[in-house]
This record gives sequence, structure tokens and C-alpha cells, in this order.
Amino acid sequence: MEWPVQIALAQPVATLPAGRGWWHEIKLDGHRTVLGRTAETERSQARSGRDVTAWWMDIALAGMDLPAGVVLDGEAVVVVDGRIS
Repeated sequence: MEWPVQIALAQPVATLPAGRGWWHEIKLDGHRTVLGRTAETERSQARSGRDVTAWWMDIALAGMDLPAGVVLDGEAVVVVDGRIS
């Protein structure tokens, strides 16, 4: 995989799509992060394309448990006492 990864950005819409195959989730106010697991290591990237692996080391360590080739795209959030901080 080549880094930085090009990511798709959400678009605001007036109504939610309907029909089979659509999933929706609450938008958490975190940091958009792409995690990529290679055969040797894990890499985390911010929405800007910047390598943030060193800043999100706890995520990087958890990512090492994933199989090589897995790429995850989502919001990195901090939870304190059951609430997003």
C-alpha cells in the first residue's frame, strides 16, 4: 500500500439514503485516522495525510494484532469515564 492513503470524505445530505445495504452511525468528534497493517508494522495516518503513528501509539500497538493487509478508516476518540473527551 502506498502512503499517504487517499480517503473519501463524508458529504452532508438533506435526507439519509434508504434501502438495503446502507449503514449509518453517529458522527463522533474525533480525529479521522486511517490505520494500515503491513507484514512488518502498523501505520496510522491523519486526514491530512500526515503520519501520526507516534502520536497514537496505543492504536498502533492494538493494530499490530490485526492480520497483515487490513486497513481501517474511522474516528480516533478518547473516552474518559464512559464519555468522549
